[in-house]
Amino acid sequence: TGSSKIAEHLSSVTNGKVKIEDAGFDWKILGPDVRDVEHVAWMSDQDAYAFGGQKCSAQSIVFAHENWTKEGIFDKMGELASRRSLEDLTAVPVLTWNNKQIKAHIDSLLEIPGARVVFGGKE
Repeated sequence: TGSSKIAEHLSSVTNGKVKIEDAGFDWKILGPDVRDVEHVAWMSDQDAYAFGGQKCSAQSIVFAHENWTKEGIFDKMGELASRRSLEDLTAVPVLTWNNKQIKAHIDSLLEIPGARVVFGGKE
């Protein structure tokens, strides 16, 4: 859409009958019905890391019902993410943000009630 101002305008002129892209902050929402945990963990890993996160399905944040947590979704995602490295090019460096900016972003996200860093996020 280009901006939240444009998105609000489009929503207004179409009376809400429009799908709005959220400007590259892509959410994954896992509701209460747990199915195929292994595949969902794999897809989350791909969405978050494949092509350095620079693709249409890039994943920025996951909201998961407690049923998914009980089934170990975050452990499985962490295991898959831990296999990635710069050496084999399954992970890529972030070139546009420095470590201080990334840490500040993580800290601001952790102010959201219920938010937590499941893996990574260390200096």
